[in-house]
Amino acid sequence: MHSVLVDRPLNAEALTLLSNNARVVAIYDDDREKIRKALAEVDGVICSAALKMGEEEITLGKNLKVIGRPGAGYDSVDIKAATRIGIPVVYTPDGPTESVAEHVIGLMIMLAKKIPVVEKALKEEGDFGVRTRVTGMELFGKTLGIIGAGRIGRRTAEIASLGLGMKIIVFDPYMGENGLSTQHEFTRTDKMKTLLENADFVSLHVPFTEETRRLIGKDEFKLMKETAYFINTARGGIVDEPALIDALVSGSIAGAGLDVFEKEPPDPDNPLFKLDNTVVTPHLSSFTSDGKRKMGVAVVQSSLDVLSGKVPEFMVNPEVWEKRRK
Repeated sequence: MHSVLVDRPLNAEALTLLSNNARVVAIYDDDREKIRKALAEVDGVICSAALKMGEEEITLGKNLKVIGRPGAGYDSVDIKAATRIGIPVVYTPDGPTESVAEHVIGLMIMLAKKIPVVEKALKEEGDFGVRTRVTGMELFGKTLGIIGAGRIGRRTAEIASLGLGMKIIVFDPYMGENGLSTQHEFTRTDKMKTLLENADFVSLHVPFTEETRRLIGKDEFKLMKETAYFINTARGGIVDEPALIDALVSGSIAGAGLDVFEKEPPDPDNPLFKLDNTVVTPHLSSFTSDGKRKMGVAVVQSSLDVLSGKVPEFMVNPEVWEKRRK
């Protein structure tokens, strides 16, 4: 029976599926020595973003035949090293779609209605009169700019358009002609500048790569409206965080909703935590019970598929399949 290392608890349904088909090696305490020892023995790894599978870790895996990432991102895995050694990397781009898209909408609503500000005043100070001093806005008719029209970006656009009556503008140089559903109208631009200048909300939905590192910085925030809000549920490294903080403090943008940060976990004294015009969550937008189940079952099934010689549904490096380690 194959053995699979798991570095974080899986959804119960996913764990049952894995336990019925492989020996589970569960190490949840980040003990590097135990992890290194396990890597030298297991056939597969299902890892959270906390376990970085760099070239060193992948090389340690003498018997390693598959690396699984539960989620749409895989920047914690050295794809080049895995491909060179012959190890398929599987992931679950469908799993987090609904949960993350809904989280984006939630952040937008909280910012638009200034919920954190008025809740704090009411709960901590008993200030019912804050209702006469703080005014929010409607999302209906406002423009949502989507940077990156992948699964999550498309679903976010769909909810915002059909559910909230928002206008949609999209920037994605890799999007095909039918990149968004025809159920709703949207404007496509080939210039991110156009999107930034016209959007009331800007939501980031691109993967973290060398190409997208600090894609959004000082110049991009200057292009945005002073009344606009910035949302990031993708990866923190795509944004120049000091530039974002400057934009928020100076008032060059109205606020930000953030689920991810350049450094994770962030420092407790991160200025973003002290600002009234931010809503922050600890990189958990996909961590609903439904999202965890979908991601967990999918990554387990794909990992088992590879171990049994079956082509998985989603593979980051499909070119490795014919020369994979067996």
